[in-house]
Amino acid sequence: MTENPRVVSRRAVVVTGAASGIGYATAELFRGLGDTVYGLDIVSTVPDGVTYLDCNVAERASVRHAIGAVGAAEGRIDVLANVAGVAQFGRFDTITDAEWDRVHAIDLKGPFMTIQEALPYLRACAGNVVNVSSVAGRVPQGYTVAYSAAKGGLTQLTRSLALELAPENIRVNAVCPGTVDTPLVAGIAANFPTDLDPRVAARLAPMLPGPAMAPAEVAASIAFLASPDARMMTGAVLAQDGGMS
Repeated sequence: MTENPRVVSRRAVVVTGAASGIGYATAELFRGLGDTVYGLDIVSTVPDGVTYLDCNVAERASVRHAIGAVGAAEGRIDVLANVAGVAQFGRFDTITDAEWDRVHAIDLKGPFMTIQEALPYLRACAGNVVNVSSVAGRVPQGYTVAYSAAKGGLTQLTRSLALELAPENIRVNAVCPGTVDTPLVAGIAANFPTDLDPRVAARLAPMLPGPAMAPAEVAASIAFLASPDARMMTGAVLAQDGGMS
């Protein structure tokens, strides 16, 4: 009998930022699919049944230690979901060097380092990577210059690396959400400036009506991109933004 390519056996899955928001929902979803899930974060509030590994994605030594622990236990990484991230909101002339460096260290250099450290284990099983970029990584968005620059870099990292790793059958894709109902977004909303130019601020609103997306909706897109159903998708940048882009 021919094996069904859509049937997924137990996979070794790594999710960064697994302690909250999209990362938590993603780790929970993969665990529910029967996968062995490792949740990397700086706090340990990952879902039940997910193995927590302390990891600061902005530090090479921390990333190397966490990814190495997964490699030692599993010998492979079937799915690497780079979800960890921080936001930035405010006028360009208020961005400090420290804020710029922090956003880029976590949102862009973090995925670079996790992929690089995971590559031997991805090669062991022709695994795949899903990066969480943003609508801000696809189209211009005012008052988020540091964040947009980092996410734009992550979008291009995804596309360029997909091309480079295609001969090895390693897929690299990204999902680009708009507004998601997470603690990160709630923190920004609570301190939202009231003096923004309405013409620029209007670009921050989705076209489709309704509430903000739930983290589980983004997690479902990540799971799809990591699945055999998406086996011919690499270098894809999946917009999930209510028409913002």
